[in-house]
Amino acid sequence: MRITFVLDAFEGGGKERRCLQIIQGLNRTGINDIQVVLVNNGIAYKELYETSAIIELIDRKNKGLNQLQTAKALNKLIKDYSPDIVQVWGLMSAGFLLLILPLLNSRFIASYVADADSPKGTFRIINAICNLVCDKVISNSKAGLIAYGTPLSKAVVIYNGFNENRFDHRIDKQSKKNELGINTPFVVSMVAVFRQEKDWQCYFDTAKIIVSQRTDITFLAVGKGPLWECFTNQISDNQRKYIRMLGRRDDVDEIYQISDLTVLLSNHGEGVSNSIMESMAWGVPVIATNNGGTPEIIKDNRTGRLINEQNPDVVSDMITSLIDDPAGLAQMGNNAADTVRRNFLLQRMTDDYVNLYNEICQ
Repeated sequence: MRITFVLDAFEGGGKERRCLQIIQGLNRTGINDIQVVLVNNGIAYKELYETSAIIELIDRKNKGLNQLQTAKALNKLIKDYSPDIVQVWGLMSAGFLLLILPLLNSRFIASYVADADSPKGTFRIINAICNLVCDKVISNSKAGLIAYGTPLSKAVVIYNGFNENRFDHRIDKQSKKNELGINTPFVVSMVAVFRQEKDWQCYFDTAKIIVSQRTDITFLAVGKGPLWECFTNQISDNQRKYIRMLGRRDDVDEIYQISDLTVLLSNHGEGVSNSIMESMAWGVPVIATNNGGTPEIIKDNRTGRLINEQNPDVVSDMITSLIDDPAGLAQMGNNAADTVRRNFLLQRMTDDYVNLYNEICQ
């Protein structure tokens, strides 16, 4: 079986992380004939180079290619590879693929549904056409398929999968805290890209309320993006001891391990967020906005907390009440880890994809 994955770029987002995990999972099962075509340059996850994937760059922006030139370049790369399946991960890339789809002799899968916000403008048209011509449309949440209007006959939910090999990388938590200069007994983290879709404002306002009242919690902000500097400038010198801007990190698993609680506040409909799944995998409960696919992984008061009102006073009360109940927090963390081990491991996700590939290639 030969598979081509087409992405807008291999940036540091959830879709790209999911694509990487699938490639890793397929390699583990012996499926190594994989081509990755990137419309634009940029590979944030260097682990991609460690897989069997053949990486092809069109580099549209830097070369100044128009739509037709991009589609022609994409057509040549795919036809030369001659895959059984073409799987697209972005709506922009899907638009280019639709221009050449009649020329390809491959099954066509769309995997760009990674949130629960209905597409707008041109993307809405591209999505509507994909719903008609794709063999299957995959989402990592039921909420996403509803938002994108996917026909039931083509809709497939395959939840994200945590690579269980990552459990082998366990650390001494105190040593890691010493490395980061953290002197408080408790750590709360938010791991997300610094864009408008994430409610970093509420997170930082919440942290400021809490650190003005107590000095036993350090708040970590992990991620990078266009708004990173804006929020960095909002933190006073006195607050920096307890509110730490770590930027993008390659040691996120270690950050989860030293965290007692994580937060994901969103201004849009999430799919099933990788950051939620990864935190829960390490036994760390999550407070998250109650929207999109988040209730499909977090069960309120059992594996984490769902918040309906993104108000700093409400979030701060929730954080402090959980931190001040260590037994309850530990039980919630155990429940969270059990949820991931039952439903959100990489082997299960890989099996679901392989079964789907076999089904549509029959």
